[in-house]
Amino acid sequence: MSFFDRKKKDSPDTGNYEQNNMAPYQGSQFQPEFNNDPQQFQQQQQPQSQAESYSQGPEMPGYYYEEQEVPEADNADDWQYTEQNLQDVLEQTDSLKSKLRHELLAERSYSNHVLRSSGVDDTDMRDNAAAKIKTINDSLRKWFKTDEMANEIFLDPNRNYFIFTDHLTDDPDHHVEQMWKQINQTLAEKNLIANAISVSYDDHANQTWVDYQNDGMANNSAYLLNMYNDLQDRNNNVPITPAEVPFEEDYHVEHMGDNKDQIFNADSEMIMEVSRDNDQNLQIIRHYKKSKLLSRDIFDVNGVISATQFYDHHDPNKVVRENFYRQDGTLVMIKSYTEEEPLIQLFTSGNVLINTFESDDELIVWWLKHQALRQVSATIFVSIDSKYYKELLNLRKAGFEIIPVVMTQDQNAKSISELLNGTDKITAVFAGSDKVNGYLNKNAKIKMDISTLSDIETPVYKQ
Repeated sequence: MSFFDRKKKDSPDTGNYEQNNMAPYQGSQFQPEFNNDPQQFQQQQQPQSQAESYSQGPEMPGYYYEEQEVPEADNADDWQYTEQNLQDVLEQTDSLKSKLRHELLAERSYSNHVLRSSGVDDTDMRDNAAAKIKTINDSLRKWFKTDEMANEIFLDPNRNYFIFTDHLTDDPDHHVEQMWKQINQTLAEKNLIANAISVSYDDHANQTWVDYQNDGMANNSAYLLNMYNDLQDRNNNVPITPAEVPFEEDYHVEHMGDNKDQIFNADSEMIMEVSRDNDQNLQIIRHYKKSKLLSRDIFDVNGVISATQFYDHHDPNKVVRENFYRQDGTLVMIKSYTEEEPLIQLFTSGNVLINTFESDDELIVWWLKHQALRQVSATIFVSIDSKYYKELLNLRKAGFEIIPVVMTQDQNAKSISELLNGTDKITAVFAGSDKVNGYLNKNAKIKMDISTLSDIETPVYKQ
């Protein structure tokens, strides 16, 4: 029996060529039968071995397999572009989910507002609002796995909005600037305007406010309410008369510079030192007696007397009293820093006492409630860092809405803790970012509306 016949017999999978209707290829070096001569067998097998040395594919009797070159990818870096595209899609998904969350919570907040404000007889309105809340909650659970999250703040277009600041600084730091711009952007998206309230004595407040408007920190149609300007009637168009330096015949003047003069009496004793601004308007007059500073007159930008400070006879650095005047020169307020008098006394233009206050906080609350925002449906945004934040919360009893603003988690820790624990009974808060919003949502022990202020594009400055 030949070798080929033995292999066919040993292998169950090997069949007869004729049985499988397969005729051998005429040019093949394989034949159906072999002689028993070993030398002939080796000669017959040698060409096949050479063919097999090149074969990389399945062996088939009578066929040669030529090795083919493996084609290279058109672009070996295609995976990097795909990965970047996937990253872009994920970021877009996160952005869309954040947008959807804000929109759902804003709509739920409005629906809750409808439920609170509609009468018990408005059955259809209440039913529609309740049905909408249910639909919104279903969507929240679908996309965010829960509907237990704070609502967005509902901004009523029928209210007046104000940003409260202790002092309108002419050089705000980055966080203050961001807060002003983000609040204004948030209201602008709802076609609302944020006016401003400042409560410090500031002769340049109006000019600073114009700078805020020019720098995009305030709407051009918004206005500023400064407590001192209001009490002193500076916001009213009243006739003004610039002050003059008191002078007697035996006085003489020595010029100390372009904007400063010293005035001496007949005994060559300095009794006044006069400072002027670059426009030569009176700025400050210091009064002396026997070389001791008695008082200091302060003039506004128009050269009109605005305030007088009186100094301790034994300590020239200690102010014991301040008088504030209206534009017509009448006394409006006295602030006393001695134990003999109340801290603050307020007078009518006829010099009749209106009220007394033991602190600036009391005066600010009284002014907002009884004068600046009287008969105004006002919502006041105030930084949780404000010196007067706690006092402003008392205005809620008079119908004012106070909304604290938390720009970062590391701000006033005590006030944030009391806000989250419900000590201050806050019902709404603005967060400076989604990160702060998440922190407040996670740690709040009470239910309150939380909105993230609209983001603003940070300008890129060329080096």
